[in-house]
Amino acid sequence: MKKNTIFYFLLFLFLFGYSYSYSNSLKECHKKIVCLNSIVIIERMPEFFAAQKELDRINKIHENILDKLAKEFHKKADKFQKSKNPVLKKELEILQARAHAYQKTASDDLTKNQNKLLNPIYKKIENAIHKVIDKDKNIIRVDDCSPGKGVLVNKGEDITEEVKKELGLK
Repeated sequence: MKKNTIFYFLLFLFLFGYSYSYSNSLKECHKKIVCLNSIVIIERMPEFFAAQKELDRINKIHENILDKLAKEFHKKADKFQKSKNPVLKKELEILQARAHAYQKTASDDLTKNQNKLLNPIYKKIENAIHKVIDKDKNIIRVDDCSPGKGVLVNKGEDITEEVKKELGLK
């Protein structure tokens, strides 16, 4: 009799544990991975075009300064070719160092401005994604399925339109 009681008790624990884990796996099955095309969203944001215009303006300023340095370098190089003056050679070296230093400065400035202008846009998109996720509690991950982002196939639901709607984009 005692063996049967132990047997039924173990059987009960086994079945209870199995049904509990089965119900948890069913809950997991309803979780979903969705995709989003961030390029489509960014291309429709007026803030992005304003930021891009500003970055182009800054880039043009730096290009103009570098062009002036290059022209000055070529003029001095031509003079040096004709005269072989050691003073001109030293000036060329200094000018070349200035140009390299300015290239670094220009690159750093462009990166700083890019972050300053684009990070708020990315944050706005991220907030909209979180609002869409909050509405659908089954979403556990959002993949960016934009071309070149590394996700080749995502058969999950595409939430691009919902995020565009959150951002007020057409």
